[in-house]
Amino acid sequence: MMNKAGFVVSLVLLVPCQVLAQDSVGKDFEQKVTKARPLDLSRVRLLGGPLKVAQDLDAKYLLELEGDRMMAGYRLRAGLKPKAEGYGGWDSVTGKQLTGHIAGHYLSAVSLMYAATGDPRFKERADYLVKEMKEVQDKRGNGYLGALTDQQGTDGETLFQQVAQGNIRSGGFDLNGMWSPWYTLHKTYAGLRDAYRYTGNKTALELEIKFSAWAEGIVSKLSDAQVQRMLNTEFGGMNEIFADLYADTGDKRWLDLSYKFEHESFIGPLQRHQDNLEGKHGNTQVPKLLGSADRFAYTGDAADIIAASFFWDRVVQHHSYATGGHGKDE
Repeated sequence: MMNKAGFVVSLVLLVPCQVLAQDSVGKDFEQKVTKARPLDLSRVRLLGGPLKVAQDLDAKYLLELEGDRMMAGYRLRAGLKPKAEGYGGWDSVTGKQLTGHIAGHYLSAVSLMYAATGDPRFKERADYLVKEMKEVQDKRGNGYLGALTDQQGTDGETLFQQVAQGNIRSGGFDLNGMWSPWYTLHKTYAGLRDAYRYTGNKTALELEIKFSAWAEGIVSKLSDAQVQRMLNTEFGGMNEIFADLYADTGDKRWLDLSYKFEHESFIGPLQRHQDNLEGKHGNTQVPKLLGSADRFAYTGDAADIIAASFFWDRVVQHHSYATGGHGKDE
């Protein structure tokens, strides 16, 4: 086929593969309300053209990265010896960083690449990371699966216990000395979800369920006001993760947990069609509404789609500019 820019894109549609089991009620509703949906990645193969070149470059880069380096912080914080030196930058194992988020992103990436190519090397990468994460989670013993610390090196598990006790020090990007911790953990949750959905790794789902039970234990002890104070710190798509886990398991406790990550001061005005977006940090807000739209597909909750659709319209029609972006410095 030829796209509008005149590039020739070659692809072949494959026979449908077996779909991973989901909750029948949520899935049936999703089928009714969703009018357009993407082709399953495993049913499409790029054969040539610029998209194939881009895919090959992505694949090459993914195979150059090292899982043991990504897991260094996880192992270190759990009392296990790292198998390799960790990566630096935002994933550095020292100081207050977003340590651990690269492993989650990578787990999603190799899982998606496996579905898109069928190359077994990417499933091997996904399986290896899941195995390493299981060792860390087993060592922790309580479901937690993170590599976070504060500036003084206090482990994230300890700091989250402070939060669970109602000792909440929350700002735009700082929660009890950790840098956007739920945002960072969200990447691990998403990686486990994608490993299950795109590679069929059932252990990934088991780890995600245990990790979610840990999160449930943190927020269940908090009052509604305390939860909302906690949510003043960027938390990524935590509502989306638990809605997806509900779809993958049929367990309503995860749907209930997704509503715990409903940032009322931001979502409420959108549900009333009030534009409260000016000056907001885009990377913080977009995942919240992706979660709302995702949850609507499983439940039909009108409030979710009202907020998500109004947000889409305002960002696209009123808060975007010539470069295609919607904000300066995110």
